[in-house]
Order: sequence, then structure tokens, then C-alpha cells
Amino acid sequence: MSTAGRTAPTRPDRPAHPDETRAVHGARWIAVASLAVGVLNYGYALLLTRLLDVRAYAVFAAGQGLVLSVATVALVSIPWVLAQALARARTDTERAEAVRFATVAATLGALVTAAAVAAVASRFASPATVLVLAAGTFLIFVTTVTVGWLQGTERMRTLACVTTGEAVLKVAVGLLLVSVLGLSDTGALAALGIAVLPFLLWWPRGLGTGGHRPRFAVRAYGDLWRRAGKIAALQGLVALLSTIDVVVITVLPTDRAAAASYQASVMVGRIPLFLAGAIAMAFLPALARRSAGTPLAASAVRMYLTVALPFTVVCATAPQAVLTTVFPAGYAMMSTLLVFTAISGLAVGALTLAATFCQAVDDFGCLRQQLLGLAVYVAALVVGWRAGGVVGLAGGVAAGTLVATVLLVGRLIRRQGFGALVRPSLVAPLLLTALFLALRGTPVLWTVAATAVGAYGTVRFLRHRSPAEPSRPSLLAGRPPSAPAGAETVRLLTDAVWHGLARRADDQLLRRALVLAQRNRVAGRLARRYPDRLAGPLADADRANDRLRANLATATGLLAAAGVPAVVIRADADGGHGRDDFDLVVPEDRWSAADRALTGWYRHRSRYWLERSTKVLLEPADGGPAAHLHRTVSWYGVPVIPTGDLFARAVPHHGDGDGGRRLVPDPADQLRIRLAHGLFRNQTLDLSDLLAIRPLLTPGVTARAQRAAEREGWPLALRGALTAATDAIERLDRGQTVRLPLPLPVPLSLRAGLEHAGGLLRSGRRGPAARELALRVPLVMAKKLRRADL
Repeated sequence: MSTAGRTAPTRPDRPAHPDETRAVHGARWIAVASLAVGVLNYGYALLLTRLLDVRAYAVFAAGQGLVLSVATVALVSIPWVLAQALARARTDTERAEAVRFATVAATLGALVTAAAVAAVASRFASPATVLVLAAGTFLIFVTTVTVGWLQGTERMRTLACVTTGEAVLKVAVGLLLVSVLGLSDTGALAALGIAVLPFLLWWPRGLGTGGHRPRFAVRAYGDLWRRAGKIAALQGLVALLSTIDVVVITVLPTDRAAAASYQASVMVGRIPLFLAGAIAMAFLPALARRSAGTPLAASAVRMYLTVALPFTVVCATAPQAVLTTVFPAGYAMMSTLLVFTAISGLAVGALTLAATFCQAVDDFGCLRQQLLGLAVYVAALVVGWRAGGVVGLAGGVAAGTLVATVLLVGRLIRRQGFGALVRPSLVAPLLLTALFLALRGTPVLWTVAATAVGAYGTVRFLRHRSPAEPSRPSLLAGRPPSAPAGAETVRLLTDAVWHGLARRADDQLLRRALVLAQRNRVAGRLARRYPDRLAGPLADADRANDRLRANLATATGLLAAAGVPAVVIRADADGGHGRDDFDLVVPEDRWSAADRALTGWYRHRSRYWLERSTKVLLEPADGGPAAHLHRTVSWYGVPVIPTGDLFARAVPHHGDGDGGRRLVPDPADQLRIRLAHGLFRNQTLDLSDLLAIRPLLTPGVTARAQRAAEREGWPLALRGALTAATDAIERLDRGQTVRLPLPLPVPLSLRAGLEHAGGLLRSGRRGPAARELALRVPLVMAKKLRRADL
């Protein structure tokens, strides 16, 4: 339920905010998808070097470069503006207007850009290929509305999966058109437009008219147009720097073999550009919420250099024998050209990150440096071509890209300081260069070394962790410890929270206890025992509890006024649990009415992809605690406690001055909800759970809970979780230490899923039973791996 993802705060002074949690999880999906798309794209291009002749491949590479350049501009302008507008929208009307603006901008941009692409492509392609490129460009621009919609509604997993599916479809369709139908470069380029069609399945629908603004009034959305234009200019200049040479080489008076060799060298050497794009897409949302010069930017640079530096060395030293094994004989110049294209690829990747850092803080004044860098780049390209042909052009491009990067990075340092950068050591790259140069004459040893270095860099990249970053000064002097919680830390926390004792502790021990308290959602309780030394966390907890009570009262009051009954199944506002949100269950036939009743109170609604049919997150306009609105008590779409039974046993709540208008679960249901949440969702019980369970362990309550679990199909699982909780509570009562949060045994969680699926099958609910069986093992393993990282 709503506590997922909150067990690992980023700092001891601040629990993880839901926005940040979603951003981090979404960034991981986008980064993995970008990596998969990059691999598929490069595999596709490599296959086409075998399937197309040199002339046809040159046309394909130029056409793909054109499409990629406009796609880059489209994907960082329209979707980003739409996503930001959706995130700030408070009403359905504002959301509808944001989508309408994106549709207008995408359509106009598609028409203009398709005409421009057709004009450029007519210089090197046949009329049929020109038409295919124009149509593909139009489709790519239009479908960016879907990309922005998925980003703005924070459906990052869906976006990542659809993007990966697009790459798979492109490869399949392209190979079919080229190898089976014999459409050569025209078929290979047609696949680019066909592959984006599935995005239309997620086109935003059902948003109403969005006001009365004229559909194509350019001046109707002034701020959005200006922002979209600036972002398009910023990223468009980066795209130009990364694609001009690929297009220009096709129209210069040189033989096709040399042009194809250069384009294939660029394809390999600019892999860092796609790596930088993935990192930029993953980090941009978090960077946009932080001030200039944030250490988070330095973490992005560090991730980039971890892979990009060794990759550049490997590419620049590739032996001719290795290249002729991978590429056909017509690409003989690649060994020489890769030295320059690898350097330009490293530089343009760094340029991409620098432009992203400027965009994140709305520093669009960097366009002057970009324009100057573009002028230097073009001049270097021309001079290099005149001086040395294709090789000279490659050298000029490398020099021009380096100068453009230095200009933009220089502005970045002047405006944001060195906090956005890291100072990489040159020792390792120089040693690697010497090693690979020495092995260049022995292709087998070079290949082994390159494979080992590549694997090492990849592992470091995938295991990279950004250092914790505060949004305000630390509450206690010094840095928080990184070591796992030991017995002394657990004892200090449990003495304070469980027994109400404030033991003497130094600052380091108290910092560790605060970190552990936040993971267990009892930071406020710990702060109450040390009010002077933890004044900041105590004030934060009091403010959070006040806002939670206020938002809960407002939401339940609106529902009651609309005649919608609701049971508050979780809302830990008792002065110390530190919980942000609250969970409400409404009858399924009143789901739409509940949503309408809360319209105007919330500014943003979203759904988790595994619980789209059973839960919606409603975030209020004031940014305070959000409401998790449920159709039933379920986890990952698998129902556990029937809604009818929950309402039949619910009792009025008379606290917080609400006059008993609020319904809460019967004690036996409260016990089962706590245990089921730990068993089916978290695979742990934190200290706040144990505190809530403790007063419910009476013979009457446990007996009723056991009988209800037998009817619901999970009696053995409930008994096992209850035994684990009871044992931990007894140990805490005796003053002994327990591991916190308390992990539930993996076999128990797996057996619980199997037992519950059997109960669902016996009651005739085959769909939920199948879902339980399909999700249980992956979810248990994912939670186990996550606990191992804490």
C-alpha cells in the first residue's frame, strides 16, 4: 500500500518524499530502457551494414541522422513542457489545456519539420525515400504527446516498456522490409515511422474540451510556447552538433566507401552520446527540483565518465583485424577514423550533460555559447575537409566538438560553480591507453582486455549510487554514518520509542538512531525523547502530523458531504510515526463519486502500474499528505479483505474532533491489514507496525482475525506472520534487540502467495489467483534484493 518505497530515506534529517521516490524508480526504468534501445539500435545498424550495399547504407545513415536529430528536439521540448504543465495542473481543465497545447505544438512542429527533412533529404535520397522520411518525422513528432502524457502522469514504467517495444518493432519491421521485401534503404527508414505507431495506444483521452481557447491560436499559450521554443533551441543545437557531419559527408565529393566508413565510425564512436542521453533523461526531473551546482549533477557526470572514458580508449585503439571481423571489407578506413570519432563522441556526450544542467535551472542564456561553439564546429569541419579529406573532416569535427564543449562547460562553471562537475583522474585513462596501444598488435589479447574493461565499467555503472543530498543543512553536525545499524543503534532506538527511555548517546550514535527511526517511521517518537538535540526532526514531525490530520479531515469531510462512505485503513498521525499519506477504502460502486467529490482538493492523480484497477493516488494542491483511494484492501491488484466485510465491521472514530464521522476498521481487521501489508507487500514489519500491532494482541481479537483469514484463504500465512510479530514484540518487551525493520521469512511469503492463490481459486476468482501466482516470486525477490542494499 502507500508505505512502499519509504523504507530508505535519503538523509537522516528528511524522510524520502513521494515525489523523489517516484522520480528515482522512474529514472531506473528509463535508464534501463535507454540502454536496451541503444543496444537494439546499434545491432540494427550493424545488421544493415551487411544487408545494404555501401551506397544504400550511406543513404540510410544520413536519413537516420536527420530523423534522430529532429526526434531529439521533439523529445526534449514538447514532452517536457507537457509533463511540467501536467504536474502543476490543479484541475482537469488545466490538464486538458496542457494536452491541447502539446497537440497543437506537436502538429505544427510535425508539419514544419517534415517539410524541412524532405527538403534536406532530397539532396541525397530518392523521391520514395524522401516521402518515407517526411512521414516518419510527422509521426515521431505527433507521438511525443504520448511521451509527455506518460511522463506527466508519472507512468515511467509504461513509458520505458513502450519505448523498448518501439525499438524491437523497428528492428523487426526493418529487417522484414529490407531482407524479405527487398526495399533497401527505403524500407530500413520506413521502419522508423512504423515503430512509433504503438504510442498512439496511450494517447491521452477523456480530458474534455480544456476550455475555450482556439485550437490553433499560437498566442493562446504564451508561456508554454516560449519555454518549448527555448528548450527546442537548446537541445536542437546539441542535436546539430551530433548530426551535421553524418549528413554533410553524404553530399561531399568523396567515394561512397569513405563516406560509409565515416558514418559507421560515428555510429560506434558516439555510443557515449546515447549513454549521456539516458543519464540526462534519468536525472533531469530531480535536477529541476534542486538549486544550481547541486552535487546530484556531479553524480551524473561521474556515472557518465565511468563508462565513457574507458569506451573512448577502447574505440580509439581498436585494431584493424578486429574491425574487419565485425564490418565488411568496404569499411577499411574505420581504424583511422575511430581515433577521431571516439574523441568527438566523448565530447558531444559531455556537451549533452552540460546542456541538460543548464536546462534544469532554466539557464537559457547558454544559447550564446552554444551558437559560438556551433560556428567553431562548422569552421573546423570545413577546414578539416579541405586540408585532409574524410580523415581531415573527422579531425576537424573532433576539434570543433571539444571547443564547443569547453565553451559550454566554462559557462556552467561560472554560473553554477564546480559543484556540477567532478575532476576525473587522468591516470587510469592514460594507463588504459598505453595498455591497449601495446596490445593493438595482438588482436586476441586486445579483445580480451577490451571485454574485461567493458564488463568492469558496465558493472560500476549499474551499481553506481548517488551520494545522499540534503535539501537543507543537516540537523546534526557532521555527515551521517553509512554503516548498517548495529546493536547499540537498535537498543538506543527501542529504549526511546518502545520503553520511553532517553539514554545518553553521542552525536554519531544518535545520528544512526535517527536514520534507523526514519526507516521504521518512528522519527517523531525518537525526537520526543531528545527534544533539544533533535529539535528539527521534532518540528518536522509535528508539522507533518498537523497537515495529515487536516488533509484527512478535509478528504473524509468532502466524501461524507457527497454521501460516499469511506474507511480509513491507515493514517498514522499519532505524533511520531512520521507517515506522510493516508489510505481510504470506498465501495466499488462509489469509486467515481468519490473521485468527483475530491476534485478540486487534489491537483494531481496517478496510478501505480501494478495497481491501476484498484488504487489511485490523489495529491492535494497544498503539496501535503496525499490520499491513496482504494476499491478494496488489496496489494498489487490482489484482493485480501472483501470490501463488504470491511464496511460491515467498521466502527466510528471519535478522535481528532471529527464527531465520529470517520470509519476505521474493526480491531481484528486492523490486525489483519497490518500483517497482510507486511506479508504481501513489504515482506517486513517496521517498528511503527509492531507498535500498532502490540495493543491488538488480545485473545478475542486474534481469534476473530484467524477466523476471518480462514474465510479469505490465508490462515496459515496469518498465523506465521502473527507468530513472527508476537515473538519480536515479546523480545522488545524484555529489552532484547531485534532486527529492524523485522524481515519476514522468504519461505513464509512464498507460501502465503501459494495459499492465498488457492483460496482465491476455491472462491472462483481465477484472475486474481493467477495474478498472485505470477507476481509472488518476482516481488519477494525484488524486496529481498532491496533489503540487501540497505
